[in-house]
Amino acid sequence: MILITGASGFVASHLIPKLRATGQPLRCLVTNEAEGARIKAPGAELAIGNVTDPGSLAAACRGVDTVIHLVAVIREPKNATFEDINVTGTSNMVEAAKSSGVRRFIHMGALGATPDPAYRYLNSKWLGMEIVKNSGLDFSILQPSVMFGEGAGFIASLVRSIHIAPFIVPIAGDGKSELQPIWVGDVTSCVMKLVSGEKSGRSIEIGGPEILTYEETIDAILAALDEKKAKIHVPRWLMRPGVAVMDALLKNPPITMVEFKSMEIPNITGVDSVEKEFGFKPLALKEGLGYLKVRP
Repeated sequence: MILITGASGFVASHLIPKLRATGQPLRCLVTNEAEGARIKAPGAELAIGNVTDPGSLAAACRGVDTVIHLVAVIREPKNATFEDINVTGTSNMVEAAKSSGVRRFIHMGALGATPDPAYRYLNSKWLGMEIVKNSGLDFSILQPSVMFGEGAGFIASLVRSIHIAPFIVPIAGDGKSELQPIWVGDVTSCVMKLVSGEKSGRSIEIGGPEILTYEETIDAILAALDEKKAKIHVPRWLMRPGVAVMDALLKNPPITMVEFKSMEIPNITGVDSVEKEFGFKPLALKEGLGYLKVRP
């Protein structure tokens, strides 16, 4: 039995069909029945629980051989923090897995995760990864760069922001922050290899086949959308107050302060990381922009 947490999320929506195709029993952890109803996983069991509630996790882990832990937040909800979900939630899941005799724990980390508490999201991911590494479980950790693909992800947020920008696309600073976008379908293919037992006891960084600057990423999206808009470079110090205001006032801002600060850290690894570790060449951003959806 495989248990997947964060079963209604972006990565899970691409992973669940691959897991179902193996014929292995699958259980999906969701916070409520309404969330469970949105999951396209015919034949899979549903377990109601929340990683912030340790008492709800024992039943979810009962009879489970492998946990795929995908629960994480990139943007803080109103009722929880990065630490609540990405750190304490991971700890709760690890303890439930250990108590239930789970054999293998696969954890979704993040490229750029850091022990520096100034970067709250990336620090929370680092702390969660440390919990898994020190758990005593047979673990594997995958650390992808920013993901693109149908449904959500950081690149999809950029697409939406560019699409709704009236005439000018602002570029923070010199636009040379480095990204290595990776298709979510390739990330899930890597997860499937981890499920089979590969890369035990390791944390593996993965990224797409090319390193792009932030501005090059914007250019690729503009070309894919056939948008003829000017770009303007805005000093980071000047952009920061505007980002802070949008973050405070808008329900779904184009960028949050946490994301803005995280862009200070290069989000890159070896361009051959996927091919070297998993034996296939990932899709390049320019080839995969058709998978992105612009959401109003």
